[in-house]
Parts: sequence; structure tokens; C-alpha cells
Amino acid sequence: MINNTKILSVQKVKSLAERYKSQGFRVFFKPKTDELPFDLGNYQPDMIAIKDGSGLVISVKTNLNRVSVDRLQALAEEVSKHPGWRFLLVTLEDIEAKSLPGTSEQLLSWQDLADRFHEAHRLIENDEIEQAFKAAFLLLWSTFEGTLRKRAVDVSIPIERFPVIGLLRHLYSLGELSISQFDLAQACFEVRNRLAHGYIENLTLPVVHNFDNLVRELLTEWKVKFDVSELSSENLAAFRAWFAEFDAAAWDKRQELIQNLINKSLLLALGNEKLKKELNVNDEQLINVECDVSQLSSEDLAAFRSWFAEFDAAAWDKQIEKDVAQQESLSSITDTPTLEPLTDLDSWTQSLIGVIQLEEENPTENYSLPPEAQRQLIDFIAFLRQRYAVVEPASQLPDIDLINDSFIGMWSDRQDLADSTAWVRGVRENEWSKSHD
Repeated sequence: MINNTKILSVQKVKSLAERYKSQGFRVFFKPKTDELPFDLGNYQPDMIAIKDGSGLVISVKTNLNRVSVDRLQALAEEVSKHPGWRFLLVTLEDIEAKSLPGTSEQLLSWQDLADRFHEAHRLIENDEIEQAFKAAFLLLWSTFEGTLRKRAVDVSIPIERFPVIGLLRHLYSLGELSISQFDLAQACFEVRNRLAHGYIENLTLPVVHNFDNLVRELLTEWKVKFDVSELSSENLAAFRAWFAEFDAAAWDKRQELIQNLINKSLLLALGNEKLKKELNVNDEQLINVECDVSQLSSEDLAAFRSWFAEFDAAAWDKQIEKDVAQQESLSSITDTPTLEPLTDLDSWTQSLIGVIQLEEENPTENYSLPPEAQRQLIDFIAFLRQRYAVVEPASQLPDIDLINDSFIGMWSDRQDLADSTAWVRGVRENEWSKSHD
């Protein structure tokens, strides 16, 4: 029986591979180490599928109850470091579905989820109509489930295709949901099932409002984190400065900053390019992130502050690693004696070499790099100088004849020091006895 199940499983996986091939993918079934596009340690996926410079690392499981999500999350994080690649966990049921895993299905964006939430919220406000009230709850559940799946993808937890109850349990066990959020979600799941399957359900206003608050809380928190993580290095530096000012500001100063953001948002909505340029209002993504953060409650703001400190530190670490790798690459190029003039390099690399070479002679030169990039380069130069600083050898000490020095053996006639250990012990006992008297 076990062998038959295994044979059936292999047949289904092979049929999945054929479906990927029919969609134009190059498929490697049970790929060997040298067939993998990057190092995955000792892990061997069931297959990889490659198309148009991107690909899927696929693991097929027969029973989701026995899946070690912690280990697979680490794999998913490693795969996601490579642009265009994604780790996909599928089941035998997924293989039999019409949609091809990782290609056909598409989750709503965070903005789409936010729009759906506001639509459900408007229905809740019209609580005089019972059917609208129930429809609002089901729309809220759709938003909630989409939010859970979107969050799983963002943090590289490969469970976005799990049934919702498994999705909830894993997100709770991995710390994405608190115990109170998990309990409320489970209770609402039971209500959703009775409504969706046609049973009579007396839906009360407190239940709907509690669920509405839960969806709003998670959607706001996770959307803001995603939006911050998508900022460019230059915008992240601008956001860092803005958040430091906003977080430290008194109430009246915060209101001033919030009003300033509202004005910028209005300018963006008007689309007056000339006025936006005059007032330096250009980056809609950055302004939207600052607006979202400025609207957080005090509790949500405290949680965001803690998260952002960790995220920002990790971002700095990644930038340093990137800078070091770039410097090593430049060193390998500039150290080559047969190197042709640096005309083959991209403009950013040429600018970097120019700053490194000319910073000593003219540190205030106006290079083509934006201000934030210039600041990072200057910081990196300082880091390299400190790391590779030439340490001058200490001046050589004069030779000293210790054997004939008068200091050596000056207490040789002290009989009480013949046993130095006993002498020290005696002094200690004598002093300690005095202190206790």
C-alpha cells in the first residue's frame, strides 16, 4: 500500500513537471547540486522550473500536517535573495487543480486589499440592512484571508497556498499573530463557515466590529512594513530622517508635520508638475509611507518603532555588505595591469571610482551621484581607511641587561620572602583579621 502511494505521488509530480514544460518552462526533476542555480546547502527540491530569467524552486508534500515550516522558511528566504526566484510549497491536491502553482494564481496587492477593506467598512456602517451587514462580514473575511496570504509571501513563509486554518496556525506559531488575534480569528472563521454554507447565523454588531478592528490592525501594520521595505536606499534615508523628527516631536509639532503631509498629498492628487517641482514634492511612494505611519495609533507606532529599528539595522548591514562586495569587485578590476580605460563600466561604477580617487584632492567636488549616494560613498571611504590603515611599528626599545640590573634580586636577603606564596597568604590573613576585629 505504501509503495502504491509513493508511486502515485511520483507520477503526479512528473505530471506537474510536464504541465510546467507545456507552459514554456525548463524543468529539472530532482535536480542535482550542479543543476541548481545557486547553493541551497544539503537541500534537494523536488523540481525547479525556469522561464524568462526567473524560476520556481518547488517542494511537493503529501501531508501538510507534517511540514516543517521553520526549515522551509529559511529556504524560502534564501531563494528570495535571488531576483526573480521564488520557493513554492505545493500539495498533491494543488497538482490536480486547474491553475498551475506559481503562475496562474495572483494575490491582491496591499493597496487592493486596503480598498476592499474600506468597501467592507462602508457596508458595516449601513447596519440597518441585515443582508448588507452579513455581506460586509464575508467581504471582510475575504480581505482578512488575502492579508494573511500576502503577509506569508512578504516574510518568505511558504504557506500562502495552505487552507486558511493551517495558515492561521502557522502564522500564530511563527509570531505573526498574537494569541488574542488568533483566538478572535478562529471564532470569526466559524461564523464565516456558517454564513458561507447557508446556515442561519445571528450576526451581532460587536462581533463584526471586533473583526473589523482586527483586519484594520493587521492590514495597517503589514502594509506599512511592506511599503517601507520597498523604499529605495535614497528614500529610506529620507524616511529615516522624517521618522526620527516625527517620533521625537511634541503633539503640536506632529500635527504640523501631518498637515504638511496632507498638503503634499493634495499636490500629488492635483498633478500640477510645476508646483510639485517648486515645492519639492515628487516621490509619491515616500509621501504615502509617511502618511500611513503618521496615522498609526500610539500602540501601533510603538510596535512600528521597534520593528523599524531592527529593519534599519539590517538594511545598514546589507548596504555595508554590498559596498564591500562592490569594492572587492573594483579592486579586482583596477588591480589588473592590462586593464583598458574604464569606459566599459556603468556610470555609477565610474562615479564611485572617481570619488574614491579624487576625494583626497577635492572632497567638495559636485559629482553626478545624488547627495545620499555621495554621503554613503564618503562613509565607505572612511570605513576603508580605518580598516586598511597603516600602523606604524613601535620604536624599538633599548636593550636592557636585566641580569646585572640592580633592581633584580634587591630582596634576596629577605628570609620571610623565601616562600612568596606563604608570605602573601600571611599578609592577607593578617589584614583580614584586622578588618573583622
